[in-house]
Amino acid sequence: MARRYCCNDVLPFTAMVASEIGNVGLQVLFKAATSKGMSYYVFITYTYAMASLVLLPLLFILNCRAVLPPLKFHFISRMLLLGVIGY
Repeated sequence: MARRYCCNDVLPFTAMVASEIGNVGLQVLFKAATSKGMSYYVFITYTYAMASLVLLPLLFILNCRAVLPPLKFHFISRMLLLGVIGY
């Protein structure tokens, strides 16, 4: 019972807080780097490279063989609509 509570209530909240902390930390690093003269494009390149180095090992560590459901038209159209609205 306690494990179900942790997975359903605590884990999403913790992930959200960690995501916001990472976002704020990245904004602070961006401000410090650009104020010292680093190019925006170089900073983005370094950020993507670091994210790849961090996330790539997780692919092999957390390898689960779940079968994904097939893509249906209504799902693809909703993703397209969200992309257009987000743009």
